Amino acid sequence: MMYITYNGITNTDVGAELVEIDIPARAERENETITIPGRVSPLLRIYPQRDTYSITVTLRILYNEDLSTVYNWLSGSGRLVFSDTPDRYYNVSACAGISSKRIGAANTIREVKIKLTCAPFAYAIANDPVELTSSPAQLQTVGTMYSEPLIELTGTGDVSLTVNGVTLEIKDVSGTVFIDVHTCQVYKLEYGAKTSILSATTGWIEQMVLVPDTEAVNVISWTGDVSGVKITKNERWQ
Repeated sequence: MMYITYNGITNTDVGAELVEIDIPARAERENETITIPGRVSPLLRIYPQRDTYSITVTLRILYNEDLSTVYNWLSGSGRLVFSDTPDRYYNVSACAGISSKRIGAANTIREVKIKLTCAPFAYAIANDPVELTSSPAQLQTVGTMYSEPLIELTGTGDVSLTVNGVTLEIKDVSGTVFIDVHTCQVYKLEYGAKTSILSATTGWIEQMVLVPDTEAVNVISWTGDVSGVKITKNERWQ
């Protein structure tokens, strides 16, 4: 029987049976149709941004189970995993209201329905950092969409890091710095807090993406006094 896991808790853990759930959709991609006078057909401009979409979940709860436990479980935001694709998760928020009704001959069974808001990609659950030991290094990734990695670089002085031909230069490195391509941040961790060093960098961080191995093999290289590079790939599917 199919089940779902939300923030590490399955529907069976809270005494609920999964009745129905939408299949994850492909998120709509933003686009624009441009009409040019004198041109026979319009131009279509496609942008990289993708919209969120909804996933409706229907659950059935027996009379002796606590309905408030289910309500509390389906709240906030977190990771949603489907049992038929256990290798990936979806980022969702459960902020919508939950509708409920009684069903069955004795009205002892309750059915609840909630609409989850889902971010446009599925992400790999197995996502441990990969340590690179020599420059240049090759790195393969899975998925159907380029990924935005988190890169951990340890070194001293002025260094540079190149990912698939895109170079980021960092001045006066002392210890370990983190390059977060998803948020376009470069920072150090000091006493558990992030300290930005973005002003000490030159380059296009947002372009330092990894491509799936169906398209090419990723090549990563560095210069300067670099003693270690680790990459968390953040592989994803659209």
